[in-house]
Amino acid sequence: METEKIDNVMGGGESIDPAQTESAATVAVADDVAVPAKKRRLKPTSKYIVGYWHYGVILTYLSLALSICGICFAAAYGGPRRDDIAAFFVLLAGLCDGFDGMVASTRKHRTADDRMFGMQIDSLCDIVSFGIAPIMVGVAMGMTRWYYCIVYVFFVLCGLVRLAYFNVDEINRVNEPNAGRRESYTGLPITNVSLALPVFYLVATMFDNGACGVTTEQAQIIRSVLMMTCYILCGLLFVIKFKMFKAHARGLIITVITITVLVIGLALIRYYVCGVVLFQPLTKFN
Repeated sequence: METEKIDNVMGGGESIDPAQTESAATVAVADDVAVPAKKRRLKPTSKYIVGYWHYGVILTYLSLALSICGICFAAAYGGPRRDDIAAFFVLLAGLCDGFDGMVASTRKHRTADDRMFGMQIDSLCDIVSFGIAPIMVGVAMGMTRWYYCIVYVFFVLCGLVRLAYFNVDEINRVNEPNAGRRESYTGLPITNVSLALPVFYLVATMFDNGACGVTTEQAQIIRSVLMMTCYILCGLLFVIKFKMFKAHARGLIITVITITVLVIGLALIRYYVCGVVLFQPLTKFN
């Protein structure tokens, strides 16, 4: 009789030794007769509630919370629709999501179930944070006609397909022999919407309130064209096959600094050149 090891699904290609952990299932093979594997049971952090609630997933949960807050502002929760705040919350959610993997990797003794849960919960939160929340920015900006809905559906569907494809591809990758750290992605990760959308939003709303002699009708056309371009372009990049490098700690920090400088620069141009403030006063809320 020989015992086969079950690969660690999210452990970078490592194998789980059945003698060292109760979470590993074993398959006994004797005389060409397969014996059913022992049932695996998830071991959450609490015996009273399901799921994992340690600091390794806190940034993922915070990203979801920020996105829901943005959706509420976009949906006129407590006052007028606030597309400016909604776009800002998408950016904050992206910052949290960008560093959640680094925080999770600092936990010691992570199990295969813990890693798998982290991947699945991250994808589920991403479709809300970077699929639903971004289109709510467009809705709050008044883009609610039927043809805008086609673009919204296209954007969310491409993001959903991209997330599902990544999950399957990642499971297959880590089960390959000598699988190491991922160095690149296929297609644009959906999280990058949190960087693209605020930039497009700042430019799209730069001519509001008659700034630079632009009429209200012209400003609305500019807003619609630029925001729809953002959704369509991002949706296409989600599903088009091309290699994009994965930014690790240093790359993430450089990216955050670059986007911060760009956003601040656009905000200053909006205010001093076009006379458009970044945020409307919160005192307008009921």
